[in-house]
Amino acid sequence: MIAKRLFWMRVSRYIKQQWKTVRLIVDWTIFLYGVLPLLIWAGYSYWQVWEGNFPWLGDIPYFLWALLIGWFMWQDRMFVWIERADLILVSNRSMIRDLKRYSVWYQLTQHVIQYGCYLLLLAPILYVKGRDVGEILAFGAALFLLAWCHVWVQYHLRLRHAHLMKRFLIVLLAFVGVYALLIESILLSVLIGSIMVTFALYVGEGWMSKHPSVGREIEIGERERASFDRVLLTTSGAIEKTSERKRPLYRPRPNRFGTVRRTMALLMYFRTPSHRNLWFRLIPLGITSVILLPSWFKIVVPIYLLYVAYQEQTSFTREMERHPFFQSIQERGSS
Repeated sequence: MIAKRLFWMRVSRYIKQQWKTVRLIVDWTIFLYGVLPLLIWAGYSYWQVWEGNFPWLGDIPYFLWALLIGWFMWQDRMFVWIERADLILVSNRSMIRDLKRYSVWYQLTQHVIQYGCYLLLLAPILYVKGRDVGEILAFGAALFLLAWCHVWVQYHLRLRHAHLMKRFLIVLLAFVGVYALLIESILLSVLIGSIMVTFALYVGEGWMSKHPSVGREIEIGERERASFDRVLLTTSGAIEKTSERKRPLYRPRPNRFGTVRRTMALLMYFRTPSHRNLWFRLIPLGITSVILLPSWFKIVVPIYLLYVAYQEQTSFTREMERHPFFQSIQERGSS
C-alpha cells in the first residue's frame, strides 16, 4: 500500500511538472499561431491520405518506413520510479519489488498509447498498399511486442554498462524485425521475434527479486525524468544553449534597415531564441502547406504568415518601447 501511494504521488508530480513546462512554453499566442493551424492541417491531411489523394505515399519503399520506425524505437527510454530516499529501504525488498512492478505497468501503458498513435499514423499507408483492418491490427500488435522487447533489452544493457556495439546490435535486430513485418515475411518475423523475446527473458531474469544495480537505476530514472523539461526548454529558447560560434555576430551599420531604432529592433528580435525558433517552425510549415494543400487553400498560408508577422511586430514594438534603454534614447532624441 505504501509503495502504491508513493508511485502515484511521484507520477502525479511528474505529470504536473511536465504540464507546467508545456504551459510555460506554449502560451495562447503559440497555440493560436502554431499548434491550432498545425492540428487543422494535420487532420485534413490525414483524412486526405485515407481518401487516397496522396498516392505517392504508397510508392515509398518499406525500407524507408522501417528506418523511420527504427529511429522512433531508438528514442524509446525506460526507467523505474525509485528515488534516492528509497535506498534506505533496500532491505525491504517487497517495497522495491512493488515499485518496479508499478513502473513496468506504467511503461507498458505508455507504450500502448505511443505505438497506438504510430499505428494510427501508419494505418492509411498500409491500407493504400492493400492491407485490410485485421492485418493492420495484427501488424500493430507484433510491432508493439517487438518495440517492448527492444526497450526492455536496451534498459538492461544500459544498467550493465554494455558496449555500444551490443546496443546497436539490438537496434539492428529490431530494424530487421520491423522490415520483416512490413514486407509480410512470416518466417523472418517469427525468427527475429523469437530472438528478441529470448534476449528479453535472459537479461531480465531476477530483476524483480534482486537489486544489484539499484543505484544505477536511480541515476537513469532521474536523467530520463529531467530530459523532457531540458529538451523542451532548450529547444524553445527558454534556456539558451552554450554557443560554439566561431565567427562574430552579424553587426550591420547602425542605419542598415532605415533607422537606428528599426535596425536595433530587428537585431534584438531575431537574436532572441524564442522569436527565432517561432519562425524556424512556421516557415517550413508554411512551405509544406503550400505544397500539400489544394487549390485556393494555398492563398490562406501567406495571409496567415503576414498576420503572424504583424502581430509579432506589434507586440515586440510595445515590449521594446517599455524598455528603459529605448526610453532613454527617445528622451535624448526629444531633447
